[in-house]
Amino acid sequence: MLYDAFYQSLDYLVTIIPVMVIGVVAAEFLVEMGWIHKIGFIVSPLTRFAHLHEECSVSFITAFGSPAASNSMLKKLYDDGRIERKELIVASLINSFPSIIMHWRTLLPVFIPLLGMAGMIYLGILTFVGLLRTFVIVLIGHFLLEKKQYIPEKSVYQPPLVLNAFKTSIEKSRKTIFRIITMTIPVTILVFVLLDAGFFEVLADFLKEHAVFIPVPGEALPIIAAQFTANIAAYTIAGNLLSAGILNTKEIVLSLLVGKILSSIMSIRILIPYYVGIFGSKLGTQIMVYSAILREGILVVAAVILAIFW
Repeated sequence: MLYDAFYQSLDYLVTIIPVMVIGVVAAEFLVEMGWIHKIGFIVSPLTRFAHLHEECSVSFITAFGSPAASNSMLKKLYDDGRIERKELIVASLINSFPSIIMHWRTLLPVFIPLLGMAGMIYLGILTFVGLLRTFVIVLIGHFLLEKKQYIPEKSVYQPPLVLNAFKTSIEKSRKTIFRIITMTIPVTILVFVLLDAGFFEVLADFLKEHAVFIPVPGEALPIIAAQFTANIAAYTIAGNLLSAGILNTKEIVLSLLVGKILSSIMSIRILIPYYVGIFGSKLGTQIMVYSAILREGILVVAAVILAIFW
């Protein structure tokens, strides 16, 4: 039992820690080379409206490739005193949107053959919810944070040699990397031990047993139940029910939305070591809770609106 938990922990750590380390070093390297001002302009209107520092623009761009590296960049900026706590939280919440867009490449090959138009509608709703969530966070940043003084584009910066900048980046990143590793490893092991002990399954069963209020027909319950274990299984069941004419497009979309909301408890097993490992226990938990409230809250509103007006 414990052997499996430790093996799964090791497998996860081997995947996530290198990405975090690269993100921390990359953030420092970009600053050392003065590239922040060269590539930040791409999303600078967004970050400037949210009253974020220019460095946060690079973090947002990085999130399209690796959310872990992106958030590690933000933590490094925070540790160096370049951004404040509230700004770190706002920037981290904004950085969650690129991961939604990146899911298209893996979800589209599944949704189109299995669910057709229902899958496209569902994916479109998730993307819209992500956009709306990002818009809300940007507005919060605009009114919560103080307006920043941005460096003019004509500013001249003489970068050091690439090798020297890389060595300096590694040296300045050691403290942050050590903290990330020492925090991520024990938290990850604890979460996977709880997972192996069935803790999260108990929570999932509790939610399923008390989900009698959900606005979907009884035939859709297998879809929701499957989302607690594997999304692919849920999509397959939904596709079969749709092709057999047991459920229509609206019922499929609603079932998937409700299942995603209820099964969000299962994502804790990954989110806890992810956020706590990068940001620390207090700040990481805070960001995770804010993110969940915004995401699930908007999803609930979207599901209710669809159930009433569709």
